[in-house]
Amino acid sequence: MENRENRFAIVGAGPNGLIAARAFRRAGLDIDILERHDAVGGIWNIDNPHSPVYESCNFISDRVSSAMVGYPMPDGVPVFPTWHEVRDFMHAFARDNGLDEFVVTGKEVIEARPIDTAAGQRWIVKTADGVETLYRGVVWACGLQSSPYRPEIRGLEGFAGEVIHSSNYKRIDQVVGKRVLVIGAGNSGVDIVVDAAIAGSMAHLSVRRGYHFFPKLIFGQPILQVLSRTAKVPQAVTPLSELTDAEAMQLTLESVGDLTSFGLPKPDHEPGATHWVMNDQVLYQIAHGHLQAHQDVQSVDGKTVHFADGTSAEVDLIILATGYQFDIPWLDPKLLDWEQGAPKFHLGALSSKVEGLYAAGAVHFPGLTYLTWDRLIQVAVWDAKRLMTGEGQEFRDEIMSYDPVLKNDNLIATHRNINQYDMGKLIDMTEELQKRYGIEMPSSAADDFYNRAPVKMLDTVAD
Repeated sequence: MENRENRFAIVGAGPNGLIAARAFRRAGLDIDILERHDAVGGIWNIDNPHSPVYESCNFISDRVSSAMVGYPMPDGVPVFPTWHEVRDFMHAFARDNGLDEFVVTGKEVIEARPIDTAAGQRWIVKTADGVETLYRGVVWACGLQSSPYRPEIRGLEGFAGEVIHSSNYKRIDQVVGKRVLVIGAGNSGVDIVVDAAIAGSMAHLSVRRGYHFFPKLIFGQPILQVLSRTAKVPQAVTPLSELTDAEAMQLTLESVGDLTSFGLPKPDHEPGATHWVMNDQVLYQIAHGHLQAHQDVQSVDGKTVHFADGTSAEVDLIILATGYQFDIPWLDPKLLDWEQGAPKFHLGALSSKVEGLYAAGAVHFPGLTYLTWDRLIQVAVWDAKRLMTGEGQEFRDEIMSYDPVLKNDNLIATHRNINQYDMGKLIDMTEELQKRYGIEMPSSAADDFYNRAPVKMLDTVAD
């Protein structure tokens, strides 16, 4: 067994793993980034056999809102970057931040377990090549899109056509000339059904309930910039700077119009009660007769799909855009807390059951993804540094008992919302950790955080 007990194993070299790696290195912590594929980039490497990305995929967030801390997307990238531009951005980020030297490709982790040694608790990480390595701790940075979630649908096993999960959809030629049903209105589902509306003979979209469809652009400006009131819109329309958050949200929703006029159910929840659906093209395709909206699937008989509203459709291909199971297959489930069948990390980053186990990107939220994930990983960095140096040990129990409310109380109880958190509450939580315990946090994507030397944590603790 190789002894690397003064290092931390970061499992996964996608966006989460790279964010974690840079944060750990800033704190002077030694790392290995273990990546099962042949390059960094995670899901954005479409050639990876486990990538759920498809050729028509673009980033949901706009270019400005998708910057890494201190590392914006380059000039010339479209407002909503394509998958390969995000991939290239990840490669450049790893290279320019000196992370490539820590990446070990072709290293698939199949088990990680804590052990007691004479020096204290350590972790054994076993990879698919049979090698076992001793580490000080482990960071799960594998993302939540690896194990497809397939709902039970009466008669689906006898469907006379083809059934695939959205993770197996890669290119538009899979839907050419076909009658296609996409089940699920997540952001992948609506993208794929638009492909089917363009290239198929007919497209159908099944939704369980009414959702708010947010446009990617409003007044020609990215929606996140409108909602944050930093965009420039015609003053004759409204003085955007004078609007409250709620008023900016209402303006955005009113720009979409009455969804029921497109055959979609009226939303039965407030914005923020479930994942956002950001797509301009679904309504366009419905309006042009290439796409038909339906309620939930009731049953399947041959090639006929029956819906809860009594309608039916004949289809050749069913695509299950139904999300993913939330699991970490290489960890003993007893090492984790679980909530509704999903692993739960304290404050979005720490295991409450065993020391030295951390998560990067374990929670989802609308907007400012990379900045917020960067702030959350600083909590894990603080704890990892504590393990190595003892610095901040006196605050460990207090931090582990700190339990702020991080979810909205109006969340719809669905599978897709299990790991959905409120971004504002996450930011407030990290601000509080910085104020109370001196855990440094980047203030914005434009912050020069990674070019500043870390401040000794105890020097910044508030009275």
